[in-house]
Amino acid sequence: MNWDTISETDRSHIKRWQFGMLALALICEIFLAADWYAFAAVIPFISETLQLDPAQAGLAQGIFALTYGLGMIVWSQVSRGMSARNMLLIGLAGTGLGMVLQVYVQSYGQLIALRLFIGFFDAAIFLGNMKLVIGWFPQARRGSIVGMILAAYSLAITLDFALGIPLTIAYGWRTFFALLAGGTLLVALAIVLFGRNGPAEIGVRGFAWEEPLPRGAAIPLSAIFRSRWILVGGLGIAACTLAIAGTATWVVPAYIAVQNMPVEDAALVGTLMGLSQVVFLVIGGYVADRIGKAFMIKFGTVLALLTAIAFTVATIYPMDFGWLLLFAGLSGIAVFGGGAIFSLLSEKYPDELATAAVGYAEVFGVVSSFLSPWMMGLVIRASGGSFTEAFVAFAVVEAIFLIVLVILARENVGRAGVVAPVATN
Repeated sequence: MNWDTISETDRSHIKRWQFGMLALALICEIFLAADWYAFAAVIPFISETLQLDPAQAGLAQGIFALTYGLGMIVWSQVSRGMSARNMLLIGLAGTGLGMVLQVYVQSYGQLIALRLFIGFFDAAIFLGNMKLVIGWFPQARRGSIVGMILAAYSLAITLDFALGIPLTIAYGWRTFFALLAGGTLLVALAIVLFGRNGPAEIGVRGFAWEEPLPRGAAIPLSAIFRSRWILVGGLGIAACTLAIAGTATWVVPAYIAVQNMPVEDAALVGTLMGLSQVVFLVIGGYVADRIGKAFMIKFGTVLALLTAIAFTVATIYPMDFGWLLLFAGLSGIAVFGGGAIFSLLSEKYPDELATAAVGYAEVFGVVSSFLSPWMMGLVIRASGGSFTEAFVAFAVVEAIFLIVLVILARENVGRAGVVAPVATN
């Protein structure tokens, strides 16, 4: 049973639930990212409390990605047998518990341990969200839907800066973390009460966006790695996360140190960067459903390289505050191709493998998220405080990603696996 064969009443019923499940997915993504980047938003305050140097702070932000990457591998393996609802519930509960404990951290070692703990469960939230999208939306809409979910991710980073910094100044970073912990656990409760895996669970029995595989004809996970698209998707994600992690962690400190920006303006800059990502992810997701996704990924990487170059310039020449705000406001172009990446993977692989393919590709982004702030922090320390050299390193890595993607991302191979029937809702 598919979209073309069900009654109009069932279609209306599914549309209402699509709206609710999208809202739930957006909230899950917001807390996933907020719990990840809360530390980046208040690095100066935590560094003062725990006496961290720039390399330690960069490692604490980036090391989260190690267990997030491990989690991607683990949760990808179990994703075929676990529902989206259960993945989200486990991820939110584990992350919420870690955030509660992080409120009471007293040493650098404790901070590192809890960042690692939270990262593992955050991965389950992300893959649960991707599985929820696959369950509730057809291929023709997944680019724009994933674009909105990734925009929620960036919105959370924005809120970390816009609300987290003033809250930390007023009440301390521990209070900020406590509020995030409580919110994460409340979202887990919402999953228990309202989460559904797809239309089949709301009374439309036997419904599927794609024709299921014949019984006994399961495709092995190894099929994912026999296609170059897993590498294309992974490098595309890495280009985006390199930009997100690098700019979220080091742009504000660079503005303060190099351009003598007042600390009070940090929230404004962080907010602009986050809102910029929200806008460009939504636009990019919409465009991804209408033009070649491989082209979108390459074009997005070009924009990420331009972002790195722009911030390098901002660390070399004295600039008016207006120019600094302009660079921050345009920085979201670095993630313009984000929605296209996940849509491409769900297009090139059948639904039975798509969630796992996304998880394995996301490992590339995880490694990038780990290396970006840490690498830049190491360069800053080794160069005696040069933010210029750190952003040059950022630009060089983006350029390497672009060269490889230009070679690999040629849209001349059809989708592997089962071809989906056309559905547009």
